[in-house]
This record gives sequence, C-alpha cells and structure tokens, in this order.
Amino acid sequence: MSTTTATTDPRERQHGAESRAARTAHPPQPPSIDVEAVRKRSARAALPDRVAMRIGLALLLWGTRASRAAEALDEAVRRREARAFLLERALDERRQELDRARAAAGLTMYQGPFGR
Repeated sequence: MSTTTATTDPRERQHGAESRAARTAHPPQPPSIDVEAVRKRSARAALPDRVAMRIGLALLLWGTRASRAAEALDEAVRRREARAFLLERALDERRQELDRARAAAGLTMYQGPFGR
C-alpha cells in the first residue's frame, strides 16, 4: 500500500507545485572545478587505444599493397597488349604493301560513289 496521502488543503497543493517548479526550472549545473578540469584537458585517446589504432593502420596498409602475383599478371597483360599492337601494325604495313603492289600492277578498280 502507498504511504502517500492526497492533500486536500489548497495551500499545501500550491506549495508543492511551487517547490516542484523551483526544482525543475533550471537544470543542475556541474561544479565549477570539474568544468575547469574539462576545459584544460586535451582530447586524447588512451595509450592502449593509440597502439591498437597504429597496429590497425599498419595492417590495413599492408593488406592493400599490390601482391607480386598481381604485378606479374599486370606485366603479362602489358606484354600481350604490346605484342598485339606490334602485330596489328605489321598487318597494316602488309596491307599497304599489297595495295601498292596492286596499284602498280593495275589490278585496282575505281571505288567511286556508285560502288565496285
């Protein structure tokens, strides 16, 4: 059972309302000593946290480096592209030589606007 009793006297109710209003009108302020300590303190993580962050950063950088297999694959792709470029260039030169030989032999036709 509850030990509080409802008051019927209007003066007591008014006094209780005023005291509740006075208590909740302003939020409690921290002591001035603690405020000064907080203002003077610099934001810094604890030593174990800083060590863990450094180790994590080192592992992150180590994990994102290019591996030797990837470098070898890149080199193979570059060689294949260079070889394909040289082969295409040689094929173009052969076609030009063939066109010159046909033109010299008179085997070419007029390729005008009306087709062959």
